[in-house]
Amino acid sequence: MILSASRRTDIPNYYSEWFFNRIKEGFAYVRNPMNVHQVSRLDITPKAVDCIVF
Repeated sequence: MILSASRRTDIPNYYSEWFFNRIKEGFAYVRNPMNVHQVSRLDITPKAVDCIVF
């Protein structure tokens, strides 16, 4: 999987500490912008992610 980390916001500039914590934990919660009540847990472990694009 290719993880596009800066599509909605500038994660490296504003949320780098949060992003590194998510990498350490191995998951992130992602809210659907079209349905704010739908939240998905995204696996971002090295087994699941081939590369990260900023």
